[in-house]
Amino acid sequence: MTALKIALTGGIACGKSSVSQIFKKLGMLVIDLDVIAREVVMPNTKGLGELVSNFGNTILNSDKSLNREALRQQLFDNPDNQKLIEEILHPKILEKMQMDIEKLNAHLVVVEVPLLVEQNLSPLFDRAIVVDCNEKNQLKRLIRRKNMDKILAQKMISAQASREQRLALVKKLPTDILENNSEIFEIEQKVQDLAKKLLDL
Repeated sequence: MTALKIALTGGIACGKSSVSQIFKKLGMLVIDLDVIAREVVMPNTKGLGELVSNFGNTILNSDKSLNREALRQQLFDNPDNQKLIEEILHPKILEKMQMDIEKLNAHLVVVEVPLLVEQNLSPLFDRAIVVDCNEKNQLKRLIRRKNMDKILAQKMISAQASREQRLALVKKLPTDILENNSEIFEIEQKVQDLAKKLLDL
């Protein structure tokens, strides 16, 4: 069975994870690429082994697990390291995603892909869902959620693809836009309506 693959994306603090949780509550199958990204660097994995070969044991904790802060420091020390880390991990993450989808043996699966636009992953999917909110709400939610100052929050938002770039996915894929500027009960209703539409496809 070939599953219809639907990418769920959105900017930081736009409500992507909340939408993902609602889909799960409705009984839809959801795969999170952030979870897979952690799985491919567990102790004794090929992913972690290749990172250590390139960056040394300083990126490991005492229990041989990945020290994420130490790996992040490698990015600060040399921005070129990002490309190397991506070349090591991205193929493994996408291969694991495909294996997980095949294991589910379902006709429809939602895949939470935070960096869908940034990493140009849209060709891997049949449809997309963009969780969107205005920049004022995004900034306010991020400051509240992370308890951070406004300047850092703005930097985090500007480091991602712009709202316009995400909304432009409609040119590449059949895309549903979930506008999330109001109360949680409203987004729940919107997700329920969208789930029904997708399951009827």
